Amino acid sequence: MTDERPSSVSDACFIARETETRVRGVVSGLRCYSCGGPKHFAKDCQAQRRAPGASGPSDRGGGRRRARTLRRERCGALTTQSASAALPPIRETGVGERSRRHPLFPLPLTQALRTAQIDVNGVRRSVLVYTGCSKCSAHVSCCGKWRKAVINMVAVDGREFQCEGISTVRLRPPGGAVVHVQAVMVRSKPFGFEFILGMNGITALGGMIIDDRRHVQLRLKNPSLCGAVSDGLKIEERDFSASFDPVNRSWTAAWKWSEGAEPGALRNTMEEYPPAEEARTAYEEELDTWIDNGWLVPYNEEEFGPPKGLIPPMAVVQPNKSKERPVMDFRELNDHIETFTADTDICAQKMREWRREGPNVAMIDLTKAYHQIRIDKSLWPYQTVVFLRRRYCLTRLGFSLNVAPLIMKAVVSRVLSQDQVVERGTSTYTDDILVNENVVKARRVEEHLARYGLTCKPHEHVVNGAHVLGLKVLGLDRKLVWKRDNPVPRVSDRLTRRSVFSYCSRLVGNLPVCGWFRIAAAFVKRKVNSTTTNWDEVVNDVELWTLLTEIADEVRKRDPAHGMWNVAGDHGRVWVDANSLAIGIAIEADGSIIEDAVWLWPDDARSESAHCVE
Repeated sequence: MTDERPSSVSDACFIARETETRVRGVVSGLRCYSCGGPKHFAKDCQAQRRAPGASGPSDRGGGRRRARTLRRERCGALTTQSASAALPPIRETGVGERSRRHPLFPLPLTQALRTAQIDVNGVRRSVLVYTGCSKCSAHVSCCGKWRKAVINMVAVDGREFQCEGISTVRLRPPGGAVVHVQAVMVRSKPFGFEFILGMNGITALGGMIIDDRRHVQLRLKNPSLCGAVSDGLKIEERDFSASFDPVNRSWTAAWKWSEGAEPGALRNTMEEYPPAEEARTAYEEELDTWIDNGWLVPYNEEEFGPPKGLIPPMAVVQPNKSKERPVMDFRELNDHIETFTADTDICAQKMREWRREGPNVAMIDLTKAYHQIRIDKSLWPYQTVVFLRRRYCLTRLGFSLNVAPLIMKAVVSRVLSQDQVVERGTSTYTDDILVNENVVKARRVEEHLARYGLTCKPHEHVVNGAHVLGLKVLGLDRKLVWKRDNPVPRVSDRLTRRSVFSYCSRLVGNLPVCGWFRIAAAFVKRKVNSTTTNWDEVVNDVELWTLLTEIADEVRKRDPAHGMWNVAGDHGRVWVDANSLAIGIAIEADGSIIEDAVWLWPDDARSESAHCVE
């Protein structure tokens, strides 16, 4: 399905009102539903009052009732362009000043609209299929959770509707698979519908056709009807395979066993790594969501035979998102899957490439990316999970599976390569996509991904602030600058080699510029190595804890992790310095340090090496 609307109305309907100019444009385009004239409503129509049969004084009550009915119908259409698309066709009759306009068939506005039966968050609802909306709209009764946001919608009569926020909803058409789309949350019900299926939902469901009985058909079994995709998308690698189903618009992957030998039943018997009591409620709610989405389904031994593997889940806290994330422990299974990582992306190198793309870029992030890839049913017995004493099987790609990033990268790259313009204007890092909007618009990339079964969050223009490879990037004085994305963590009271290394990694991460604390973090890791014999040995070293605390306090006061994001040109200046502790290098371009690095001297070669460099 292609969007052939003029660019001036491409973002019409259920979208945030950004300027007063848009409101004036909507109001100035108002049109009477009775005579077709501009800038007035039927209740104020002079032609209607002059026409034979117009309501007189004795019919004032009926006129008011009709006006109220018309206003109620009018509330659902949010622009005149989208409203006119839903109205019956008009024909001219008569000549001269007394000519009037009449509908070819006298249908009420609500009957002219197209509806479909779709499961919305697991509940079957009659939804309004509305191509005049760029985004879906859901009544608050459809969703239990949403993210609050200040969004205003403008109706055809110029009135504003205050929205509650934004949510991701699950849509499943009869006989189809679940897709996830973003929807605007409202407390009113336009046309009395609890859910409006906008263009982002129609695209995610694979387009639509309207038959001769005015019935809507979604998820076409013949993709060529809407110009969506072609058959035969397959990926065959040494360690995995993946294929695309154009009917259900879904990807299915299968890993390959080491040396081609299936291992038989695995030995793990641990069902779960118990989460902390304060985290259990959120953890179980998240797993319930997995069950609702079909990512975890009850295991059927009659169909798949005895289970061959048990994957224990654990709760991982995400401080930056304030949520508990279930993560599966695939370590035993990974021992039987050999990976070939020669083509694996390196974050630092990808960051260097992205920084040369210029300021007119946008970020696209897939929604629950790994869970959009199905796992072949023959492998389900190795992905069983016990939750609340019931055995399920994980039907989707596990985040901790060793081949998961390779599968994700291959699928996204293959999808983007189906359109030469899209491929030329995008660059990927696993499930993150950078779009150079000088080459292709982000909206076109989103629609292209949806045609191949990949749903994504709304794109972010980097100049307005976006998360890019673990950094916060935003516009400043017509340039892009970067800074640390997460706050500096607190030093734990209980130190081990594992916790110290983790803390230093979070402190330094993949920051291109760290300055002095890159040396400090490296020195701390060397010190904890010298005082411990294994990763989980508790460190009772006051000096080490004091050193970590001083580093954290200094970073909070004067964090050197920031700088210019864009890098242009092919020339730079390299600065090198050394002392008895380390050798450091910094690269300067356009008057700014764009990257630095440091290496500690070996303990037995500090003085000699420093003198040699000098």
